[in-house]
Amino acid sequence: MIELSDIAMNGRVLRVQSNGQRRVAEEILARLPELKVIHPGRSMVSGIGGHFWEQAILPLKTMGRPLWSPSTSGPVFHPNHVVTIHDIAFVDGPQWFSPSFARLYDTIVGRLVKSARHIVSVSDFTRERLIAHYGAAPDRVTTVHSGRTLAFEPASATRIDEVLDGFGLSGKPFLIAFEGTDPRKNTAAIHEAWGKLSSANFDGALVLFGRAANPKVFSAVAGTAGGAGIVRVGAVADETLACLFSAARGFVFPSLYEGFGLPVIEAAACGCRILSSNVTSLPEVSPPDSLFVDPSSVSEIVAGMRHLLETDDTPEARSARMAFARHFDWNRTAQSYAEIFKKVFT
Repeated sequence: MIELSDIAMNGRVLRVQSNGQRRVAEEILARLPELKVIHPGRSMVSGIGGHFWEQAILPLKTMGRPLWSPSTSGPVFHPNHVVTIHDIAFVDGPQWFSPSFARLYDTIVGRLVKSARHIVSVSDFTRERLIAHYGAAPDRVTTVHSGRTLAFEPASATRIDEVLDGFGLSGKPFLIAFEGTDPRKNTAAIHEAWGKLSSANFDGALVLFGRAANPKVFSAVAGTAGGAGIVRVGAVADETLACLFSAARGFVFPSLYEGFGLPVIEAAACGCRILSSNVTSLPEVSPPDSLFVDPSSVSEIVAGMRHLLETDDTPEARSARMAFARHFDWNRTAQSYAEIFKKVFT
């Protein structure tokens, strides 16, 4: 019988800048601490060095152990390997990435689908894409949804007041949105929609949070503009973001492509209304009362923003969103991984 302590974990993602894939790995590792993490040296985390470590050094370091790679890549010749694949955006939207990144990851994932003993996808959407594009055997791909980080819950009125005061938002109705240089996040459309809305003399704010993406991975996007009522808070702590979600009129997330969409679950867990895209995984992970828009339609985004600003929420709807988010539970996620490991590696 295989024990979790017998299983090695590819720790490369744990040494990159914090992102959604790193969060998934960290949350599962926190609940399955028996896994033996194999880290690369600091000089072999990204780029050519990172891939060399993963393909040549990691298989030697695991010394025949079963291996879990949590971040869409891993050694393609490892004989006893489970891989988590978050999305194949580099296939579905290669224009969003540097050409070399898109080609490399298409090659790696294509080989992993054939060589790994089992694939974990983070959504049914990604699972279906792996089957359709790479011909993955359906019985060798299992969907395990990500979870809700516990920091995301309705904040107290006192704490909300402190955060709003700090950002100059007290007494202002506001929407909140993710701003980043990853072109999939559709930042330009958010700016354009807000510009149209704010030109109608709306007295409120658009709060933008987030950090720049890796320029070596993603293609360049147009610079972000300013505008009336825009408040940039940057890469805030989870507890601060939970306060902003708790107080916002709605979360605007018209992403062009998501393998899962963690921010949607995090906002819903705080009771926040959601404006979400009607494409990729987002309908799968968005509360039923979300406003779904075509992310390529600025007019639909404007209409959705206007609806959030001009209509009132209800306690019953907030409670329903929080209940929906509770289904995405990291303990359940980790238990599903433990069951897959024991089944596959036995």
